[in-house]
Formats: sequence, structure tokens, C-alpha cells
Amino acid sequence: MSQDLAVDIAKQEISSGYLEFFELEIGTDTTGNGNNVLFFHDGKNENTADITYDGNTYIALPILLTGVEITGDGAIARPTITIANVESMLKTGSKFKTQMEDGTWNSEVDKEPVVASTFKLDDLVGSRLTRRRTLEKYLSSDPTVEFPKDVYIIDRIQQKTNLLVTFELAAPFDLAGFRVPSRTVVGKYCGWQYQGARSELIASDRIGACIWKRSAQIDDGTSTYTLFVNEHDEPILQLSALGTVNAWSNSTSYALDAFVTKNNIYYQSKAASNQGNDPEAGEVFWRIVRVYTTWSSGQSYTINATDPKQNSIVLRDSVVWRAIVAHTSTNDNAPEAGASFWVRADVCGKLLQSCKLRYQAIGATTATGNNFIPSTELSTKAVLPFGAFPGTRKFR
Repeated sequence: MSQDLAVDIAKQEISSGYLEFFELEIGTDTTGNGNNVLFFHDGKNENTADITYDGNTYIALPILLTGVEITGDGAIARPTITIANVESMLKTGSKFKTQMEDGTWNSEVDKEPVVASTFKLDDLVGSRLTRRRTLEKYLSSDPTVEFPKDVYIIDRIQQKTNLLVTFELAAPFDLAGFRVPSRTVVGKYCGWQYQGARSELIASDRIGACIWKRSAQIDDGTSTYTLFVNEHDEPILQLSALGTVNAWSNSTSYALDAFVTKNNIYYQSKAASNQGNDPEAGEVFWRIVRVYTTWSSGQSYTINATDPKQNSIVLRDSVVWRAIVAHTSTNDNAPEAGASFWVRADVCGKLLQSCKLRYQAIGATTATGNNFIPSTELSTKAVLPFGAFPGTRKFR
């Protein structure tokens, strides 16, 4: 606050009118030039005309701001502001509509342009509202002479009628500009769309924070590696990359990450000197892995009626698919083309372990590309873009 204002408010009488101005930022400015701001003032003191201040024209609008007092109990104030129903005004021949459609308005909410004809009050939730105050005699001062600015975030619509709308405001340091919660808090299951933010998509189509790509997901700076995992958190590996895999034997000692088969299912050892531990007995010493081959026309693909996870799995166009109907392949029933014959096999299980198996994977061998063999051990240094909130789950 300037010295001139400090002297004015110390006097018993102020000889100049008190003015309040409001600046409402709607959505995101797509130009970076501040072209997403509406300027208005409260029209008090019989001053119902437009006012020019600090280079901006503020339109008169009935406004009532309450609850801005400061208390000493530690609670953060939640003021309310009641204004004429701007949703109706913006769809009529008002100056606000002109302000939005004169060619200088550039604003988006949730990637959709904000225009007067489709404007909704919900577009204002999360917007920044700035209150500026000065005295009438300082309107033309350069530099500006004003009280400290008050900045709020529109948190929610408290009440709406045909004539008025009341918003509840929050201080920026209360909400940091976000609605709380900005998304649903779930303790166990990730809410991000699987591969929704992968780099193969153009920036405007990316959703959430899961950047796991369809192939070549792991990059160590010199080589790239491809890893697929199904919804049951079982790695899906290229059969030819495993080499010769023998049936499990009770008398054989297996090294860490060694592979065996039992009853047509592949297992990977989770321990060194792994002997006498039946793979079917549990997941302490072994984990199940699924295998795939490259799709080709004229091949017979099978299903398992009791365990669909054992159905044939193939790779086509960098995506792995699981058969859901036994058939001999043709171009007409190929994955993607024949949707009734296949479903995607690389599906996220939405658990924390699902995220770990992908982003914290390290190689059991140095083979790259589709020949990558992940170790049963993980790298805990990798950051997980897990979309749930494990800390909110109750301890038992």
C-alpha cells in the first residue's frame, strides 16, 4: 500500500470515493497475453458507468462480496461473492458478450474454447478472482496507487437463481488453485487411463500420467526394451527369447530368473538355489509368465476353457493379443480386424504392483527389443506414476 493511501485512511474523513475492481480469469489463456480476463466493478457510489483504471476498462455490475474479514482463530476465510447471473448476461447483447467475441478473447476450459454462446457457470469453478481497491482520485495515477490486491479462487457455486449467482471463494494458499479433491481419492486402484499419456500420442490427446508406451517402453540411454504385462501382473514374454525351457524337476536346483514349465505353464524362479519348491504351490519361489508368438495367417490358435489365461497370445503391430475363440487365422480374423476373435493381452491390473512391474523392471539378460527378459527383482529407484493414494488405506 502506498504512502498516499496510508495517509488518506488515517484521516477521519476521506474526500474521495472508494472503488472496488474485480478481474476474473476464466479458463486458460491460449495466447499468453492475458486475453482470458473479464474486468468489472461493483457500481457503488452511484458510479454505474464503465471505469478505466490501470489501462483496463471495468464494466459496472451488481456485486456483493462478504466474509473477507480476518480472524485470529487460525481459520482461513471463505468469502462469498454474489453477482448478477453472468451466464444469462453472456448469452445476451451485453458488453461482456462483446468482450468475449471481439476477436481478443482466447480462453479454454478443459481444452474446449470458452465462448459466450456455450458459456456455463461451471466454467468459472477453479478460476482466479482478483479484487483491487483504490480511491477515485487515484484513478489516473501513474504508477497506480491502490490497496494490496486480494486474490481468491472460485471453489464452488453456492447458490444460483435466474437473477443472481453466489460463489464460495478460497484463498490461493488454501487450495493452491485446485479443487479439493481435484480427482477422486482411491487408495488401492490407479485411476489413470492405461498408456493415456504415452509419447506416441499428440500432446492434446494425452490423458493422465501413465506414459507407458506400446513398445520400446524401457530406455537405458543406449538400448530400448519391450515389456508386456497382463492384468494379473504376469509378464508376457516372447517364446523364442526364452530358449530351451525344460519341465520342472524336484531334484534340480534352479538359479534366480531361470525358467521351467509344468502342465504347459511357464514359471520364472524368484530365488537362487531354488530346489524342491513346486511352482504350483504358490508365488513365494516362482512367478507365472505367459508367452507369445508373432501372429501369422494360416495358424491355429487355441483357447483353454478352464483357464482363459492359457489361451494363445500373439504379437501384431507392437500389440499383444489373447485369443477368445479357437480358430485358424486369416486376414479377416486378425487382431484389430477380427474383434470377436481377440482381446488385448497387455492390460494394466491397476494395482501398485502393476506399476512396479513395468516402470521398475530390470533385465535378467542383456537382450534388447522384444527379446527382453525381465528379472523377478525390481529397481526401487524408478519413480512410479501411480494414480491411487495408498496412504489413504486403513491399516488393519
